[in-house]
Amino acid sequence: MNIPPQTVKRGIHFFIGGLIVWQIIIIIVYLVSGWPNREPYQPFDMDGRLTIPTLLQAGIILSISLIFFAFSLVKTKPGEKPRRSFWLTVALLLLYAGLDEMFKLHLGFSGLVPIVGTKYWIGIYSFLIVTTGVLFYRDFKAVWDFYRPSVIWGLSGLGIAVFGAFVGEIFKYTLLPLLLKWLFPQRQIVAAFAEQIRISLEEGLETFGEILILYGVLLYAAKKLESHHNV
Repeated sequence: MNIPPQTVKRGIHFFIGGLIVWQIIIIIVYLVSGWPNREPYQPFDMDGRLTIPTLLQAGIILSISLIFFAFSLVKTKPGEKPRRSFWLTVALLLLYAGLDEMFKLHLGFSGLVPIVGTKYWIGIYSFLIVTTGVLFYRDFKAVWDFYRPSVIWGLSGLGIAVFGAFVGEIFKYTLLPLLLKWLFPQRQIVAAFAEQIRISLEEGLETFGEILILYGVLLYAAKKLESHHNV
């Protein structure tokens, strides 16, 4: 039985909308429970391991990875783009990113490679993103030519996620300590809550961006299915 394309898209919209609402609830619970006790409700700790927020982020990333793995299994003609190697490479990178989000692997590697367990992981991830974009430029262009809205949503989500992650970490190590020391030198409660606000913004933007990426990927998959049905 063929499902009408509009029904598929409607289902995608409801699913993505549900993820956004759930993320908003997580942020509210995290902030409300963290004031004034300074200890957020542990299952909703946005900076913890294996908590609801981290599992949500990991689930989104791993879902995208699974979809890309599925694309890599689809037979393609010789020379056709996107190539299997493109889908498989991005899927593997996303698999690591999802596991890293869940278990904070980059922190655990600090004993082997000290630079990985510090703020410099930002540069490492940036290098991987740029390198992948350069190596698979023609494959990305093929995705763009096939269905541009999905790429626009995906790039928008990537931009938001990168902005949240990078700016949040840079703010943590530079401006935030100076501002707190200047404005609230004796107010530890205020300082702790300010850090929670920073975390909620950083993780919230990351998750929202990842949701938009998933939305773009699902739209692309739906368009692919629609094109196969119309052949």
